[in-house]
Amino acid sequence: MLNQLRKAKFSTITQYQIRGVFKQQLKEGETYNNFKVDEFYRSRDFQTLCYKMHHTTTNTNYIHFATNSIVNQGALIFKTPAIDNSGIPHIVQQILTCGSQRYPVRDAWSHMRGRSLQPPDLVPYVSTDHTVFQVQSALFEDLKQLFNLTFEQVFRPMFREVDFLQQIRVQVLGGNELILRGIVYDQMIKQLEQPEFIHAEAVRKHLLEGTAYQYTTGGIPTEMTNASYERCQQYQKDYIHLSNAYLVTVGDIDVLQYCQYFNDLIEQHQNTIKPIKQLDYQPVKLFEPRLSLRGQPSFSFAYRGANLTETPEDYFKLGILSFLLHDIQDYGLRPILEKYGSYCLNYGADMTLHNQIIQFGFNNKECEQELYTFIKQLNDNIYQVIPQNIINIALDRIRLRRSINVSDLIPYITNNVKPSIYLNQECKSDDFQVLIEKYFTKDKCTVNMEADQYYIEDMNTEIKQHLKQLQVNYQKLSEQQKIIEEDTDVLSLESLPKLNAANIIPLLKQKNSIILDLNFNVPCSIFAAKHPQQSNIKWIIDVSQFSQKDYQNICILKDLLPEFFNKQVSQHDVECSVIDDKLIIELICLDKNIEEAFQQFQLVTDPALDNLELISQSLSIISANYLSNEDIPQIAVSYSQQEKYPIIQQARKICQLEVEILKNYSAKQILSQLSQELIACFYKIMNKNIQSFEIYSNPLLKDKIKSQLNLLLTNIKLQFDDYLMNKIDFEQKYEVVPFKQEFQYLKLYVALNSHTNCVTETIQIAHKPANYILSNLLTHIFIPQYCNDSQLGYCQYNPGKLTFYTVNDIHTLRTYRIFENAVHLLLECLDQDNLNSAKLGTFSIEDPERMQQILAVSEEEVKEQAQYVLKQMAEGQTSQVIFGKQVQQLDEYVKRGWTIERYINEVAV
Repeated sequence: MLNQLRKAKFSTITQYQIRGVFKQQLKEGETYNNFKVDEFYRSRDFQTLCYKMHHTTTNTNYIHFATNSIVNQGALIFKTPAIDNSGIPHIVQQILTCGSQRYPVRDAWSHMRGRSLQPPDLVPYVSTDHTVFQVQSALFEDLKQLFNLTFEQVFRPMFREVDFLQQIRVQVLGGNELILRGIVYDQMIKQLEQPEFIHAEAVRKHLLEGTAYQYTTGGIPTEMTNASYERCQQYQKDYIHLSNAYLVTVGDIDVLQYCQYFNDLIEQHQNTIKPIKQLDYQPVKLFEPRLSLRGQPSFSFAYRGANLTETPEDYFKLGILSFLLHDIQDYGLRPILEKYGSYCLNYGADMTLHNQIIQFGFNNKECEQELYTFIKQLNDNIYQVIPQNIINIALDRIRLRRSINVSDLIPYITNNVKPSIYLNQECKSDDFQVLIEKYFTKDKCTVNMEADQYYIEDMNTEIKQHLKQLQVNYQKLSEQQKIIEEDTDVLSLESLPKLNAANIIPLLKQKNSIILDLNFNVPCSIFAAKHPQQSNIKWIIDVSQFSQKDYQNICILKDLLPEFFNKQVSQHDVECSVIDDKLIIELICLDKNIEEAFQQFQLVTDPALDNLELISQSLSIISANYLSNEDIPQIAVSYSQQEKYPIIQQARKICQLEVEILKNYSAKQILSQLSQELIACFYKIMNKNIQSFEIYSNPLLKDKIKSQLNLLLTNIKLQFDDYLMNKIDFEQKYEVVPFKQEFQYLKLYVALNSHTNCVTETIQIAHKPANYILSNLLTHIFIPQYCNDSQLGYCQYNPGKLTFYTVNDIHTLRTYRIFENAVHLLLECLDQDNLNSAKLGTFSIEDPERMQQILAVSEEEVKEQAQYVLKQMAEGQTSQVIFGKQVQQLDEYVKRGWTIERYINEVAV
């Protein structure tokens, strides 16, 4: 009875009014603030309106995707094809990040990171034929600051020769010996040490010879000396201008606000309109049947089809087909993959190449015969009838992640193809029969990569020979011209006291709180919201005393609750996470009506955990997300720190459960058991003794918030009491047995089907403020002395644990010496300037107490912690874990006392 009353009371949800998505509907052919609407269409799958426009004065393309996401994305994109293998597009992109006339700051985006809502991974990058500058925020004022900075950096760069020399330069050593140096050079050298990169580049060059795509955008070391400062200046003038630019925005901010803002911004940075040279996308010849390479042994088939811009529907469906054949359990290539290991990186199609390359292959030549068999089966119609439920899993990866990702749409945007093909996609089983007959029955290129342990040495020899050929030219130069200093000075934020940081750094979050006195004695604080219309309700549950079994179910609940919630209220986003033994359920909304916000949040407290169909659908979506979002560094760090349930274990559990449900057509028993466990676990977290709330809203709404919270807690209490009265035994009336996991020292090699190696070392250490500074110093100053840009070395401190790790690592065991050397270097070279810099980069304005503690740390305290770290390393009291491909001789690890573990047999992560 209580349950019925409860559901009746909160069954009506008021329609949520979004800031701008459906407020304005622009008409085709009309002009708004000098932006003419060329096309307008809707996407039902993403609940999106799409406007394709162009600026009438500069011909700048602008595409806006009006969605109900409060986190708005934006990008400034340029078409930047490679003109040769000198790497000029890559070098120009790097120079543009070295400061503008208004903001002469290197990597200005990094100075904003942590102070704005911009994620850390939104950095400028160069792809096969385009350059992208991304921004992201929930606030329009914040986005304007980010776009202002981007336009200043891109259209008014300092573009100094000294910045060019930092990217690529020939340096003269004693005895007039020439060597290559530079950021871009180091990045590409490390790329060319990766067998997958060698494989992909060779195939692309071979199949697309005669087009712009035969060249490597990042550059080939032996040809990088052809890149001069003058050529880079000319390339920047030819391609980095408004008539070659694409503006893209995604989110719920009114499109008319964007039009007015971008028009003003364009007028400030307007430059000459230049026609862009049309590229030839048709290869000059057919490819030969076989291509032999040197490097790591591998074998593959590569197909080249027609121009994808003429058949964009095929581009989308080829991507789905690639996923089906490579990633679905017991299907397609999966059995061969589980037997032989990782497949070649460049499978699938790429519209940015125009002529698609579809490739099947493995990093193990032993699979050659089985791959032949698979291709024959593919052509003989065995794989042409694909069950619709398996196709739906692949579609769920795209359609049901609740937001549009700009990077997914770039191939459509830069090639002037309607994104509606992606936004309104449909795939049926019959589509793939036509697709396979069209693309996979034609001639193919067989790629055979033979083992060659001297490949890197040979490449270095070629570079040296190339430099010797240049030696004669350098002999003619004077000594002053000949010697280029290693350390070229670049201005930093600290060296520019006249710079108004407010022009770059968005508003900081205020931490003034109001404590509410609630009827149920549940702690609650109100904080001033970042935006006057924003409400953010955070429900925090302490799960530190839960049993191991309950903790497992909480990890599943964490993933299921957002899926349940967003099926009912698509206009709002709910996020769940487990951090430091706290389950955090958070709802973000932009609505002045606080009652509405709490009505939405009410749905989280009453999920449909008895709906087996909903659980099954959600598991399919979750597993697809885990499969498509490989985050090896995060997994490796979690694993090496001995956290309770590392991400990789959770991914394996959920994916395997979903696979079992798909295999078992009578899955009701599996789902029923899971449902009962989740219900029992959920009602345990309803206990008010372990709850607290943080509300980010307008402090003037204090009384209304208090009233709504008491109403919410009353309903929670009703649910909790109802469960005790009517459900199965409550595990001896909520008696739990806490579990603790002691820190253990690991020596473990985990062989993963990943595209990168990750090396970690973790040390148990006392919780002291000096360790935050120690990790900052090692990450930003001392580890980079030994790790280049591709290797990406870091040091991360969590209370009680200090973890070193690298990604894209090819050195494996030798990397542990790098970590140790970095700590030794810190002890020798630490000075007050470095210490002050680390302090400024460590504390957060959101935690005043921690800020004071960090400011008080002395140089001696940091060195004391560093000496302790070295002592632990010397005594072997560290946890060492390597995640990566099984390409090394694992016997060597076993002899040294390492454990070898193979993840994952059931599914790929």
